[in-house]
Amino acid sequence: MERKKVLLVDDVRLFLHLEETFFKRTGCEILTAGSGKEALEVAESRTPDLILLDYLMPDMSGDQVCREIRKRENLKAIPVMIVSTSANESDIQKCFAAGANDYVTKPINPQEVLAKAADLMKVPYRLHFRIPVHFKVQGEAQRLTFTAFSRNISRGGILIECEKKMALGSLVETQFRLQSEGSPLEVTGEVARVSFDDRKGVYLVGIKFRELDPVSQSVINDFVEIRRPQEQ
Repeated sequence: MERKKVLLVDDVRLFLHLEETFFKRTGCEILTAGSGKEALEVAESRTPDLILLDYLMPDMSGDQVCREIRKRENLKAIPVMIVSTSANESDIQKCFAAGANDYVTKPINPQEVLAKAADLMKVPYRLHFRIPVHFKVQGEAQRLTFTAFSRNISRGGILIECEKKMALGSLVETQFRLQSEGSPLEVTGEVARVSFDDRKGVYLVGIKFRELDPVSQSVINDFVEIRRPQEQ
């Protein structure tokens, strides 16, 4: 399937770099422009699936660019999200009047922006990469102890194969070792998903990590980062 194209438009290079980093995590193809005029040129030549547009730029304001996009037959259906340091209600209304689909304020919250972008592009959104793994997980939930095996792990949680069914929302204390030579991690989580794998005859339990200590978070982040697919 062809990758979605996201056009990031901002005259401040730091913001462009941050936004590009966020969107690369989703596997999108990233297009960039540093001005309103350049944004229109790139949009005409590449036809992005989403335009993330800065409001305050030296040549054209975000609402002006958006208004121009809506005038052009080949561009008018492209979703536009305007990003600004301004939370002024008149600025926000001006952007929506110009045809913007959404408006977010800086500093950017990556989770919010990616979730909104996924909705505008009609694609599924996951905050974290999931890395296939297979190691033993010891745990306790609802005063019952269990031994399970992991199926995948991300920065935010772990999916395990377990013979015991767990209730959604229940707290789980887990212990697992990411590296054979490393110390075991003791992690608290919450059951966020439960299903049954008929083929293997086990429950699949998705556990969302809660309040990881800095050391455990760093260990898990490094483990996932090293193994996740490289961005193209």
